[in-house]
Amino acid sequence: MFIERPIPTRPEISSSSITGRRGALALALSIFLGAVAVAAEPQTVTVTLVSPSWNTGLPTAVARGAGFFKEENLEVRPVTLASSGAIMMALMMSGQTDLVVSGATAILRGIARGAPVTIVSGQHSRMNYALIGSGATKSINDLKGKAIGITGFGGMGEFAVVESLKRHGLVKDRDFTVLNIEGGTAARVAALKAGKVHAVPVTPGQRIQAEKDGFNIIMDVRDTLTEIPSNVVTATKEFTKNHPDRLVRYLRAVNKGIDLIKRDKDRAVAIGKANGLRGDLAIERKALDYYADDLDLRIKKEQIGAYLKLLDVHESADRYFDNSFLTRAIGAY
Repeated sequence: MFIERPIPTRPEISSSSITGRRGALALALSIFLGAVAVAAEPQTVTVTLVSPSWNTGLPTAVARGAGFFKEENLEVRPVTLASSGAIMMALMMSGQTDLVVSGATAILRGIARGAPVTIVSGQHSRMNYALIGSGATKSINDLKGKAIGITGFGGMGEFAVVESLKRHGLVKDRDFTVLNIEGGTAARVAALKAGKVHAVPVTPGQRIQAEKDGFNIIMDVRDTLTEIPSNVVTATKEFTKNHPDRLVRYLRAVNKGIDLIKRDKDRAVAIGKANGLRGDLAIERKALDYYADDLDLRIKKEQIGAYLKLLDVHESADRYFDNSFLTRAIGAY
């Protein structure tokens, strides 16, 4: 006997069910794409440069213009102030900047007083100041009884001048005086032209221009303070604790920029100009020949220790310099 069985049917799918599944899928896709976007979003680093001079700003400008920061997934925001290391220290203490590129004098003194910052790399392995004079001020002996213009008491400029002249037998306040002139190198040169001071320290680009303008080169500081580095990179302790990988990537990108500068000076100058550095390209290109070999992130604790002794600070360099980030960025050195 044949018994007819009903043919099984597929369960009916309502339009509301389809809509619900599509909504869930769309939501999941949206969450996934959002997570990818967040992961790919560049991380911000604010760096303050102590001077508009090319020797200070070129490594950052080249790393930015050549795309090295972008390769490291960083958005670096440079801020330039023609000021002193003491003001740079204040900016870090107030949380207005993550990193500072400046002379080390005020930084080291600040750390000695308890400032929660640390040097993480160098940028110039030697001093790059030259002391220029006007008129009859042509030699070191001519500085006796004269005034020298610097920017920021207690900063790198004053330290470089005073320590260099001390090694030549001239003592501050006994043989010469120091006058503070705010506004950076350009303001110092203007004061020299106006006769307000008799000598001023200048950066490499300004040195080239000064020679063209007929000023006298009295002393090359880098030949006197041979063991002392010039600009260093300093970070807040908060930044090193919360964003160590970001700091390592920043240093790696700047190191690539320095390599490019040494490898192709003409291209480096063009990139610098395109990324906000101002000045006469011919002069800056000539000045680059003077200091390019001194551009170097590598710095040793022995150099920091020697610096501390000159500042009459008798402590271990370990408190002032953390080389772990630089080692991670460029390897052992």
